[in-house]
Amino acid sequence: MKPLVSIIMPFHNAAATIEAALRSVQGQVLADWEMLLCDDGSSDDSLRRVRQFGDSRFLIWAGGARKGLASRLNECIDHASGQYIARMDSDDICYPQRLAAQVAFLERHRGVHLTGCDMLIFGEGGEPLGRRVLPEDHEAIVAAPALGFGLAHPTWMGRAEWFRQHRYRPAALRFEDVELLYRSYATSRFANVPQVLHGYRELRNGFRKRLKTRIGRVRFLNACSATVGSAVFWKAVAAESCKAVSDATLVMTSLRYQMLRARERKLTSAEGALWREVYAAAAGKNGGERMSA
Repeated sequence: MKPLVSIIMPFHNAAATIEAALRSVQGQVLADWEMLLCDDGSSDDSLRRVRQFGDSRFLIWAGGARKGLASRLNECIDHASGQYIARMDSDDICYPQRLAAQVAFLERHRGVHLTGCDMLIFGEGGEPLGRRVLPEDHEAIVAAPALGFGLAHPTWMGRAEWFRQHRYRPAALRFEDVELLYRSYATSRFANVPQVLHGYRELRNGFRKRLKTRIGRVRFLNACSATVGSAVFWKAVAAESCKAVSDATLVMTSLRYQMLRARERKLTSAEGALWREVYAAAAGKNGGERMSA
């Protein structure tokens, strides 16, 4: 019998975090899912850690040499058999209600193709930094394409036919989600569930990764300038340049987490307590991770 949801999660050298991610999926209140796990050329023991779970709902394979996230996402989509497809990264943590809430939203809103949700931002040691609130409706999500889209890639859940119609482009390295949204937003409907359903891990450093993403976005818009328009392109260049300078400054001064605490919405005491429960369950009694004080 086909599952209701297929969760797609390629991974590469994720040994430090992937077990917590998988436990959070196993703890979903909606149990009708399969998880497609493709090892994208890891050199650590990520694959062994995934296989040791012994969960028949995990469909696991080693993909050989590294191909990149976009190629592996397409590979997972090809293997998916669910009515809905959900994304997740190997260093994030799902709240128990995530799948149930997003499925219920999509079933109530038949015209929506792709949905995300609000996120709790947490640090490398599990410490909560704040709540990232994303726009709820399509018009607000796509209001400023030059600056990006208010739809966080690791939180996506959409109809399987939409993912098969809108494939990822492997050439869009480190901005495969943004590139896909640029291609599809004019003929699709997006939304965010106004609820924290996903824990997103922010690295204290990660400057090189963010810089490559920013450069990639600008190159893409330059290549498509005839379509998107010169005004959009130059706005993107200005925005990404400012963000790159800010990233570098925050990394050099070790103020990145302080900035995130100031930028994101402050958590209520109830939200903080709930996160501690979610994180502890995902880390497991003998998990390698420990929440910082």
